Amino acid sequence: MTSNDAAPETPPDDGATGLSTHGAVYGRVSGLIVNRLWKETPSARALRAQLRGALSREAGSVPELWDLTLDGRPGYLGDEPTRGEKAVHGALTLWALHQGSNTRPMHDSSERPRSFASAIRVVAEGQRGDKRAEETPIYRRFSAAVQAPTFEGLLVHLRSLVSQLEAAEIPCDYGGLAADLFTWQDPRRRASVMRNWGRQFARPAETIHADSASDE
Repeated sequence: MTSNDAAPETPPDDGATGLSTHGAVYGRVSGLIVNRLWKETPSARALRAQLRGALSREAGSVPELWDLTLDGRPGYLGDEPTRGEKAVHGALTLWALHQGSNTRPMHDSSERPRSFASAIRVVAEGQRGDKRAEETPIYRRFSAAVQAPTFEGLLVHLRSLVSQLEAAEIPCDYGGLAADLFTWQDPRRRASVMRNWGRQFARPAETIHADSASDE
């Protein structure tokens, strides 16, 4: 899955495709963070606080966030949140947690953004001492996330991981994470997401700073 499906500056997608593709999900999350949520204005600060408060809430259950997280396509989309809505809600609330009180952006919108799994590797490198990166506490949590049987369970593990990224002030690409969360919900493609996360984590330390999200 490629982090360049939509440029980081892409505005929220309210067109006919809504949130029905991983590219649209990527564009919605990246566009919102760069163009609206990452600002030092009262409204942006309030939205960040509301997103943090919605971490354990279902997509669409917080009216203040409807314009951020819901699919605006016309017609009936079902009674439950769509894959796109769940991915956008999950990624934005995780980003708000990651941003926390950090004064620099925790969403990496550079030309070659660091993927989520590569950011985890950065923390692991700091924890490893004379051990392997695969023997660190953050790797054990990451391994548990990879094996989560449900989307809700995955998000629980990701919150713990993001809290460690927040403490270490290590940014990552939340558009790419949103696209991964979208694809993960397709049982036929879940293994490919996990495999790509494993590859990104396993890359040598000297390459992870400039890492991009996984290839589709």
